[in-house]
Amino acid sequence: MKICYLTQTVSNDILERWAKWFASRGHEVHLILPKSSSSFKIFTETTKFSKSICIHNVNIDIPVIKHLPFYTSWNLLLHRKIISKINPDIIHGLNIIETGIPVAFSGNYVKVVDVLGVEITLIYLNPIYKILVKTAFRRSHLIHFYAENLYEMAKEVSSKKDKDKMFTSYLAVDTKIFNPNINPNEIRKRLELGNDYLVITTRSFASIYNIECLIDAIPIVLKEIPNVKFILKSWYSTEHADRTNKLKNKVKKLKVFDCVKFIDYVPYNDLPKYLACADVYVSTSLFDGLGISNIEALACGTPAVLADIDSTRNLIKKGLHAHLYLPKDSNALAKEIVASIKNREKDNKEIHKENFRIIKEHYDFDKNIEKIEQLYKDLIDKYKK
Repeated sequence: MKICYLTQTVSNDILERWAKWFASRGHEVHLILPKSSSSFKIFTETTKFSKSICIHNVNIDIPVIKHLPFYTSWNLLLHRKIISKINPDIIHGLNIIETGIPVAFSGNYVKVVDVLGVEITLIYLNPIYKILVKTAFRRSHLIHFYAENLYEMAKEVSSKKDKDKMFTSYLAVDTKIFNPNINPNEIRKRLELGNDYLVITTRSFASIYNIECLIDAIPIVLKEIPNVKFILKSWYSTEHADRTNKLKNKVKKLKVFDCVKFIDYVPYNDLPKYLACADVYVSTSLFDGLGISNIEALACGTPAVLADIDSTRNLIKKGLHAHLYLPKDSNALAKEIVASIKNREKDNKEIHKENFRIIKEHYDFDKNIEKIEQLYKDLIDKYKK
């Protein structure tokens, strides 16, 4: 198959995994990214792709795009020209808000759109986004969701015909590298942790992830357990530079800067080592789709303290063991972190073993993306002219 992916701000890890997996199966993969996006910068500087993966860029720095009454990063005519030159069997937009319209009007191709997570909430904030999503749904052959709560939200803007095209799969964790058997000593030594405990978050610094809640919890945790260090790891994004500076200033104001380390880009294959060396993983997100970061941490045998939202409750319903706390409540978060450390939950191998079994069964990346590959083939057989 010749597959073309469109994206802009979707996690580079997600895009890289999709591209490399399909290329490894012998498919020809094309990635279209806006030239000025952080995704394009990271990909061109840090990612090594095989010859069967081709990266294209579109120039979005034109006045007409900046004056549209809704957010978009696409020059529709230019992206359509690139797609026409590629002539793919299937075109797949990895974020419906950013790529739904470019996919919808890409030409006479088999079309797939993704609903990944927080982007679907924009339909409640601006009626234009609702129209964009409805249009993308109507003109696509498959609508792919990462989680049940996203599917439920999308029902509001979907027709009966749309519902027949909807599919949910849990493309979460590469269990070959995220698992409880990782040796954390290398990273602990690099971070000079010694006998200190480590709390980590790997969520974006965008406001929806509410990192302030964890920062406010840090002095409370340190009062109970002084030898705790905190890693705040986010992916590189020029769009979030102001947020990062704001969070750093907050840490300084609370006088806990010596206990906190900010990390931006970490190669995907190194991320499990950071998670494995942590005593507690924290997510303060106010909304998630699947919450891949949460599942990655649990797969590595790291006790998790998660904000009590729809997506985390769905993980608990699947049988995963994690602690939930009231969102935005820093005191409740600190209490759960302290309890997890004092109860030495990191050493509870039986719980971690059971978590990994559930993740392997329901959230394994390879197992779920094989279903996507088969769907691609079925769609091409059915709709390609």
